[in-house]
Amino acid sequence: MTLQRDMENVLIKADELRDKFLSFFQARGHKLAESDSLVPKDDLTVLFTPAGMNQFKKEFMGFDSGFKRAATCQRCLRTDDLEKVGKTSSHLTFFEMLGNFSFGDYFKQEAISWAWEFLTRELKIDEGRLWISVYRDDDEAYKIWKDKVGIPEGKIVRLGDKDNFWPAEAKEKGPNGPCGPCSEIFYDFGPATGCGRSECDPSCSCGRFVEIWNLVFTQFNRKEGGLLEPLPNKNIDTGMGLERLTAVMQGKQNNFETELFQPVIKEIIRSLPAQRAALENNLFYAVADHLRAVVFSIFDGITPSNEGRGYIVRKIIRKSLLHLRSLGIEKPFLNRLVGELAQIMQKPYPDLKDRQEDIAQVILNEETNFINTLKLSGSLVDAEIDKLKEALGNEPVSQGFTCAGEPTSRLLGIAAFRLYDTNGIPLEITRGELEKRHIKAGNGFEAAFLEELEKQKNLSKSFSKMKGDVFDAKGLGLELAATKFIGYKKTSSEATILVILKNGKELKEAGAGEDVEVILDQTPFYAESGGQVGDTGELVNGKNVFEVSNTQKADNVFLHKGSVSSGSFKKGDRLNAQINTERRLNIARNHTATHILQAALRQVLGNHVQQQGSMVAEEKFRFDFTHFKGLSREEIARVEEVANGYLASRQAVECKEMAFKDAKRSGALAFFEEKYGENVRVVDIAGISKELCGGTHLENIAEIGLIKITGESSVASGIRRIEGVTAGFAKEFLHQEELRSAEETKKMNKVKELKEQEKKRSIEVGARLRGLAPSLMGKVETLNGANMVIAFEPDLDMRDLRSLADKIKEGLENGMVALGSRDSSQEKASLVIAVTGNLLTRGLDAGAVIRQVAPVIGGSGGGRKDFAQAGGSKPENFRLAFEEIRAIIKDLPIEGR
Repeated sequence: MTLQRDMENVLIKADELRDKFLSFFQARGHKLAESDSLVPKDDLTVLFTPAGMNQFKKEFMGFDSGFKRAATCQRCLRTDDLEKVGKTSSHLTFFEMLGNFSFGDYFKQEAISWAWEFLTRELKIDEGRLWISVYRDDDEAYKIWKDKVGIPEGKIVRLGDKDNFWPAEAKEKGPNGPCGPCSEIFYDFGPATGCGRSECDPSCSCGRFVEIWNLVFTQFNRKEGGLLEPLPNKNIDTGMGLERLTAVMQGKQNNFETELFQPVIKEIIRSLPAQRAALENNLFYAVADHLRAVVFSIFDGITPSNEGRGYIVRKIIRKSLLHLRSLGIEKPFLNRLVGELAQIMQKPYPDLKDRQEDIAQVILNEETNFINTLKLSGSLVDAEIDKLKEALGNEPVSQGFTCAGEPTSRLLGIAAFRLYDTNGIPLEITRGELEKRHIKAGNGFEAAFLEELEKQKNLSKSFSKMKGDVFDAKGLGLELAATKFIGYKKTSSEATILVILKNGKELKEAGAGEDVEVILDQTPFYAESGGQVGDTGELVNGKNVFEVSNTQKADNVFLHKGSVSSGSFKKGDRLNAQINTERRLNIARNHTATHILQAALRQVLGNHVQQQGSMVAEEKFRFDFTHFKGLSREEIARVEEVANGYLASRQAVECKEMAFKDAKRSGALAFFEEKYGENVRVVDIAGISKELCGGTHLENIAEIGLIKITGESSVASGIRRIEGVTAGFAKEFLHQEELRSAEETKKMNKVKELKEQEKKRSIEVGARLRGLAPSLMGKVETLNGANMVIAFEPDLDMRDLRSLADKIKEGLENGMVALGSRDSSQEKASLVIAVTGNLLTRGLDAGAVIRQVAPVIGGSGGGRKDFAQAGGSKPENFRLAFEEIRAIIKDLPIEGR
């Protein structure tokens, strides 16, 4: 029976498979959870969300979220196999993972039975095509498959720690934390596929068997030394790749042959030069995959940058561009495929359609910048060569030299990797640029490059895998119920101390001067979240006072951080919790102002504006948003004008809770980084703004008083930042602006006044000089055959003296001019000496004379033989200086002797 014939009448598209899976488990008591963002919230163990279970870490650790079963279709991103994408039929960077989860509820029997039921009854996959693997020691799972489900023994394969234990090889290598055996379901493409060996089974990697579903039985807690302790509450974590399941259901052996990829691939092929259209599919496949990874990363608020997640996104865009260059597409093209992908994913992600132009613009900016970088590859290579030359002591770069024990060829390879890693310049381009410069790379060149690349791959894998313990149990070891927050309506309340913590350890009592964290049963204190800072205030029990300097939370348990200023506190104490109301009011002003600001930005710049982050404090706010260029002064002024215009409407701020889906349908804006529950809080300013927000707000926007934008800048590619202040802080900012403006005006007027004075002086001095020149020419002294004009004229600067000396010199033959002056302060002396040509022939050197005379006026000087000048601090000595000059002239040799 052929594969295509086998799948007749069951051809199902991805959208239908997604719905079928979720409906199947919803009917079995599972809460349907929305896909989490690709940015894991409150999870520092991974850069991107790699699996469906990540959003349920709290539940796996025993935290009660009100449900014991869940099912999702989670968008995921993994980069550890980036180089394999396109070269195999199944490796993907971005994918959707179907998963069902149990948190201390059902276990192996139900997980296995439901998986089999879904595949064989719901999807009607031929049972004969399915094989099973179990962990080698998991007799329980083996018996369920064999005795309960009825799988023949010959189709159940026992595999080891690497293949059928989660995390892989955790027993030997860690990490510590929840772990357990797993069981996988494989689809058999038949003996015509793969190695052809009769003994071929799912342990063979020939391609005949493809894993479609992994069932993880989390039943142990790994401790140091590899000790496995049974968990009191056993969990189920399953994952099935939607793309792989779609391929199987459509009779395809390759994920890229389904409707999830083909429209994009066909669009690439249509755009190729005719001679390139028949190239191998692997490049088409890689670009189609990378497009999905990039688009959904940007969709989830990750913009290309030089660090963290943004660096990975930038790297994937650059790899896509290099693939497209290999296909003959030299101009920006990836951005043109966004619309095609948005159409494919419209049903599960309708918002993607609305944002496709903004996402395409971010990609276009990256493409343009990288193409320009490639054009500059020659100069970038030259810069690396110059660094290497400097390290070699400016010796020429060739194979014969070593530096710090490394041969030049390896150093060139490391430099080539830097160019690749930092600028995206491929190895082949760097090699070509070296050849143009007649530099032979040598044998170690490529080896060093590949070694550095391998190091980076390992680093990338470490980001994609869990680090440290499997779950971060911060704040979950106390087995406390969520703190009841009553701060939306109250600013003070009675409360009971449940726990006092110091350095993570519980205290019985805290005394004066101790820094601790206090957990209450209920609180009016807002805990830092959503960009809003935590409240401050006091906890008071009679004369016992605890100063709260910040409020934070861990898993909905509020931590009041601060110190005991007087008395002492112990567990069980009743007290009054009082927030700093003036500070809270200022924070509320700024938070409501960010909502007003986003509305104004969307009105002025367009609906592509989406919040990308914020910081709301007492004295200021910061708002990050999507936009592709800096705002002009006119745009900033217009945004400010619109925002303050809204305030004049004196609209009430209405906050209410509703179902997340209802909130979205009502048009409420959501912030990409927040993870929303089933019910959400909507902050509605009628006709102006409607957003999902858990922060504290005003009752009426008129209480903001005034919004003033204090700064606008770039955060990352495609993301801008506005900083601002409100109310009294805005008035103070304007007051300081007025003072700065007045001071600037004062400085400008002073400069203007000085310029006018200088201009007036220049006119006066000019007239004076025109009269002085002929006057001084009438006072020529003759000494030793030389005609001399030696004079002191007050209140002339060096420029004036030079000008006067030049004018006198023009009408003087066989002469020398020596002019001195002092400034208006009577402290600074200036002296110039000019000599005509015929005295030069007698050996008179103006520079030599000035150096000899300058010390007399308390200074120094120099110049040419025909002109020199000096400055000094003893203008009272000009008479002595002039006598010194006359003595020098007197001693000149007579011409002709």
